[in-house]
This record gives sequence, C-alpha cells and structure tokens, in this order.
Amino acid sequence: MDSRIHIAACAAFAFGLGTAHAAPKLPRISSIAATLAPDGTYSATITGTHFGAAPSDVPCTSCYPAEMQVVDLNSQPNPQAINVTGWSDTSITITEVAVAAGDAVRVAVYNVAAGNTAAFGGRIGKLKGAPKISSITTSGSGQGLVVTINGSGFGPPPSVVGSNTDSPFLVLTDFNAQAPGTNGFPWNAGFCGANDCDGVTANYTSWSDTQVVINGFGSSYGNTWQVNKLDSFCVGIWPSTSTSNGTTGGTTKCIRLPQ
Repeated sequence: MDSRIHIAACAAFAFGLGTAHAAPKLPRISSIAATLAPDGTYSATITGTHFGAAPSDVPCTSCYPAEMQVVDLNSQPNPQAINVTGWSDTSITITEVAVAAGDAVRVAVYNVAAGNTAAFGGRIGKLKGAPKISSITTSGSGQGLVVTINGSGFGPPPSVVGSNTDSPFLVLTDFNAQAPGTNGFPWNAGFCGANDCDGVTANYTSWSDTQVVINGFGSSYGNTWQVNKLDSFCVGIWPSTSTSNGTTGGTTKCIRLPQ
C-alpha cells in the first residue's frame, strides 16, 4: 500500500533573501509530501522556492530549530520535536514528525536573513466531519483587522457571537513580520482553554455553517501582537458543535496579508 500522503499547498509565502538594490523575494511552498514510517511517525519533503540558505542549527536531531516549526493543531501552540535532515533554497526534509493521520497541521519556516516567516496549513490525509476552509479574506490591518473565513461545516452560531472573547472553536495565529522577536514565530488569539492564545481576544461578528467573520482584537492586545501587512496568518477552526475543547476535529489554513 502506498503510504505517501500529499498535502495541497495553500497560499504560504514569506520573504526570501534580497540584494541591496532589490526587494526581498517572496518564497512559496508549492507542496508538502508526507510519508508514513513503520514507527507511526511521518517524514516530509517541503518543496518551494526561496527558502534561503541552510541555517546554522540544522541539520539537527529531535530538535526545535529556531527556523522551523511543525505544529499539530490538536496540541498547538506546542511545536513537534523533529529531525531536520536537509535544507536548500527549494527543499527542506524532516523526519520523526509525531502527528497522526487525519490531524490538521501547520508548517512554518523562518528566514533569519530576511526576518520573516512562511506559514502553510494542511491535513495529513482526510478526517470525516472536519470543517473545510475554502478561502480566507481580510481587510485592514493591526488591531482592526477584519477576517472573513469561508467554507463549510462550521456549525450553527455559538454563544460567542457578538462578543470580544476567546472560544474553543477558533484560533488566529499571526507570524509578525515587523516585530518577529528572536525567531519570527507566532502569537495566537481567540482560543485559550487547553492551548495558549496569549491573552488576545477576537471579536466574533457573525458565524454560520459557511462563513465566520472576526472584526478586530482586544483584551491584552499590545505592540507585539500586531497584525501587519505581509504577515503570514493562519486560521484554525473547529465545528461549533464540537465538545473536544480544541483537541480533535480542527482544520487549518494559512494566507499572507496583502501589502
């Protein structure tokens, strides 16, 4: 049986290395091919363009490299310990990824020289009953960013609609391009519970089975939690009928905020 699982790419971009006379290039993750190993873990080849030169802390074994993150949505924001076995401008290989078939995952690659992060969302195989995200559109930026999530299987409106709060049904993850800190990795808003949302709440404007609208952020919002233009931005969503408190049945998709 062919155990190779292909994850379709979904609008994942980041800055690549530029010159003194040219704007940084925007790499693209074109595909991720994940292969199931006999021990139940996965190996993956991440293919694209302009990933940059191999950083100093890879290759590595059972590691959490500063420039790479694989996060299972069921246990986010905790990253997986991985082996990084290869890194080039167009391909990265990783092994010993302890995710399960059906899990939604996001992959992030931080380019230290460019100071920006590429983010990608997908699923290892299929999961019956999980919501589907067909598109994410945005308007504005900063604290007033409006996010519209289109798709199916989101469920009926939960009680959080009309409130600026967290919930067990949605997490917004931003990779801050203008203030990446030491590694460019993210802050989360909208879902606390079992996971970490950095104290940032989301304003739930509307929710239907096919569309969710978030209009701005609040609570502990601060300068390091800005949603800037050209940030990589991911949405994780669970059906509003879910009782898993964000531990199973979620879906993730990532985009880049426009200039």
